[in-house]
Amino acid sequence: MITIATLGTAIRRHPPPELRPRRPKILSCQPSPPEYALTRMQPALKAHLPRLGWFSFAALIGGGSDLLTKGWAVAKLNGLPGKTIAVIDPWLDFTLTYNRGTAFSLIRDLGDTRLLFGVLALLTILVLCAALVRWRSGPGEAFALGALAGGAFGNGIDRAFREAPGGGTGVVDFIQLNYPWGGSWPVFNIADVLVAIGLAYFVIRSIRSAKHSSDDPAGTDADPT
Repeated sequence: MITIATLGTAIRRHPPPELRPRRPKILSCQPSPPEYALTRMQPALKAHLPRLGWFSFAALIGGGSDLLTKGWAVAKLNGLPGKTIAVIDPWLDFTLTYNRGTAFSLIRDLGDTRLLFGVLALLTILVLCAALVRWRSGPGEAFALGALAGGAFGNGIDRAFREAPGGGTGVVDFIQLNYPWGGSWPVFNIADVLVAIGLAYFVIRSIRSAKHSSDDPAGTDADPT
């Protein structure tokens, strides 16, 4: 006959799994092998690779084209009368100038802060790289950020290091668009075009996003009732 005392003795000797004491897990202090760390990083790298490709393409091709065309302008136009040549008369000229101010000559002369602005422009590239990694951006955003980085790099190098006539540093501008009624747009360069493209993309994207939000204030994910 099985009594309660006998049953209790049996449970103590052979307890069920849920009543058995658990042994503490011993955590290993040894670092994970490099192969394991790389395996864990692969999905993140694959997610960033397309964006890094578009960013690098716009930044390297754009910034490199800017510096190459500036070098050509200095070598070709410096010895010409008026340092200018007609490309599509009368609409487009190449005119060599050294801009001591901001893009499109909106500010004519930055004075002694030119070097500071050059360093800030180069630091901007690091900020754009961080934004690329942190944002869940698509190819368009990555290309626009790369265009901004390429423009900042091209003009930043000039502001920091390119010697201008009369002392100091200056940005080489040489693209001059002439108005049909006379006068011209401020002389600019490829880096200015890159910055304008990047900013235009984000402005248009913001306008479209705001319009989409106003057309659908409740959101598209709301379930109909």
